[in-house]
Amino acid sequence: MSSDTLQKRRTFPGFPARHLLIAFVATLAACERAAPPTPVAEVPVTAAAPAGPHADFIPTQAQLDRFVAEGPDPTLRKISAVDYYLHYRLMKATGIEKELGGEEKAVAALEGLGEEYEHRMRAAQVEYPKMIKTMAFTGEGMSSGFVGMGMGSFMGILGGSLSNAVVSNMSDAELAELNQKGGLKFDGNGGKAAFTFDKDGSMTQAMEFEVNEHGMNGKVKMKSKMTACPDPDGKVTVDIDVDSQMSVKGKPGTGGYVHSTFKYERYLDDDAHLIDTADGGAFSNHIKMGGFENFQSQSFEVTTGRERGGKPILVEHGESGYSIFQMDEVQKAFELIGATNFLQTIVAESTLRGLLTSSGSPWESGRCIDLKVTSDPAKRKGIRPSTAFDLEATPRVKSDGMPAGGTVTATLNGESSLQPAGGKVKADAKYGYTGPDKKNETATIDFESRSKRGVGKASLAFDTKSGRPYRMEGGAGDFHGVGKACDLEQPFTVAGGGNTVSFVPSSRDGGTYTYAGNMSGFAVHGNGTYTVKYADDVAVSIVAQGPGTVETSIGPQTGEGTETYSLTPMTDDGCEDAD
Repeated sequence: MSSDTLQKRRTFPGFPARHLLIAFVATLAACERAAPPTPVAEVPVTAAAPAGPHADFIPTQAQLDRFVAEGPDPTLRKISAVDYYLHYRLMKATGIEKELGGEEKAVAALEGLGEEYEHRMRAAQVEYPKMIKTMAFTGEGMSSGFVGMGMGSFMGILGGSLSNAVVSNMSDAELAELNQKGGLKFDGNGGKAAFTFDKDGSMTQAMEFEVNEHGMNGKVKMKSKMTACPDPDGKVTVDIDVDSQMSVKGKPGTGGYVHSTFKYERYLDDDAHLIDTADGGAFSNHIKMGGFENFQSQSFEVTTGRERGGKPILVEHGESGYSIFQMDEVQKAFELIGATNFLQTIVAESTLRGLLTSSGSPWESGRCIDLKVTSDPAKRKGIRPSTAFDLEATPRVKSDGMPAGGTVTATLNGESSLQPAGGKVKADAKYGYTGPDKKNETATIDFESRSKRGVGKASLAFDTKSGRPYRMEGGAGDFHGVGKACDLEQPFTVAGGGNTVSFVPSSRDGGTYTYAGNMSGFAVHGNGTYTVKYADDVAVSIVAQGPGTVETSIGPQTGEGTETYSLTPMTDDGCEDAD
């Protein structure tokens, strides 16, 4: 493509430039590999990572901050320009340019294809917030157009943001229901899309579009996935697979394709932080590119990237006569490859960390880890001052129930003392706690577990308040009474139908009772014992049992009886006002 033609056209939005690696390797093949290729990772980029322990292929915090501050648009436009350039060379090599009538018409067709793809992508973008009402992501700030692999980058950002929003805003039950329904689908606006969710919030999305513009047919199929929770090795991934095809309408046997699979892997340490050294990540681009003119096929397949540990990847899988670039274009292509690979890692890293939303990394949301915290004694409300507790915090991975390992940190808010008092304790963690030493005091202990499997969160609340108030209702036979117990450890009564039952607790779990009154014209009285039943730490019922007497004209009549009362919690203010 001549420089004059490029000047006449506005800046192309579109494909990521990583496909230029094919141009570089293919040209070397045509030149019989006069010199060994320089590893991709050694290509200088404008925003190179600093030397030192930080891996040069993992974006620095400064680079990510700049990406967030600028928004995705500038980065995606840099990726776009290279992809348009590559696709034009593909059109030229496969005879598409010739069939369309030359350079000007071919460029116009490629631009028209990109504009229509952009239109379809924006229509899908609008649907994202509508599909899940609880999500916070709106898609605002995206204004770059795409033709193929660029659409894959755009889709990856949207999908990652959607997944982060789902993890942060949906309950486990809502997410499980979405998973059971098979996810979400829509078919309209010239394209199709499907979204499936794992129970941990990981999302797979697939989209496809077909466009006919300026005598050319374009098809793109995309699939991406971002894992929400780390695997047993602490690994989280972003995968983007895009198949882009072009052909001339009415000219069977002439066309081309670019199929690329980008995989980005990152690893967490035992403090649930991403490792920034060379052992903390890996990425690869597996690219298969081909074309045909009059049914004569050409193809090339190659993988580039970095292994975990930093070793460069450059593997040629096979080729069949492909020559796109001239010798003087090789160095330019090679520089663009390195720069674009790094741009792709910035996009993937920001997606994993949730930097374009307020939700943050999904593995820090508490979705991945169930932090179980228990106390002995189990009762924590209405306790006696200075009650001693043994606490245990056991983080478990929600997906498989396995111990998460790592550490637990406990923070006491309130009185009285916690041992160990601060810092990290190896999981499973045990603590000793002494509750508030005065009446009517409260305290909470917040727990956080951190490991390479993610973050878990939990809290326990304690108080030495007089007791929780309950509304009582029930009885037996002809007797039905209503009352309130403002404190199950203090005396309370139930009354109804001329009879009053008085309860005297020996503990929160039960005590003794007496009753006296007049029912149906006869004097009644009795006594016995009662038991309080609980669900977790909430009282649900009282069962009273004992002898009772009815004074009749023929003398006292005595027998055993059982009464059952339901308990309904009330607010402290409602205790005095309850019926």
